[in-house]
Amino acid sequence: MSVGWKVVGLCTAVVLAGCNNENLPGLGRVTGTVTMDGKPLPDALVAFEPVDGSAAPAMGRTDASGAYELYYSRGVKGAKVGEHTVRVNSYQETGADDNRKIPKETVPAKYNVITELKATVKRGSNSLDFALKSGGEVIQPNEEDTGKKKGRSVTGCF
Repeated sequence: MSVGWKVVGLCTAVVLAGCNNENLPGLGRVTGTVTMDGKPLPDALVAFEPVDGSAAPAMGRTDASGAYELYYSRGVKGAKVGEHTVRVNSYQETGADDNRKIPKETVPAKYNVITELKATVKRGSNSLDFALKSGGEVIQPNEEDTGKKKGRSVTGCF
C-alpha cells in the first residue's frame, strides 16, 4: 500500500471516530434532571469532577425544566468514565464589569462548596438525576468580608 493511501485511510478513521463521542476513550454521555424540593432547578451549573483528579471536570447548565447535558470540552459531550464529585450551583455572574448582576446562590452548600453528591459515569449513555432539598447553609461566592463567610468560586475552590 502506498503512503498516500495510508494517509487517506488514517484521515478517514479519524473523521469517522470524531463523529461519535462513544468512540472517545474514557467518556460516557451524561444527561439528567436537577430538581429542588420537587421543582425543576433552572439555569444551574452542574459540574462532575473526577474523584481521582485525572481529567478536567465536565459541565452543563440546566434548562427551564431542570434538564442538563454534560460537556467534557467545547463541542465534546460527556464526562470521564468513573467516580465523580458532583456540584450544583445557581450562582452566576452576568453583564459587563460596570453593570454586573450577580444573582445570589440558592443551592445549599451541601450540594456545591461542601458537596455530598457523588455519581458514577459508565461508558455509553448515563441518565443521572439529582433531587435536591432546600435548607441548610448557603454560601455566597465572593461576598464582602462583613462577618459572613468569605466567598468561594462556583466550583467550591477558593
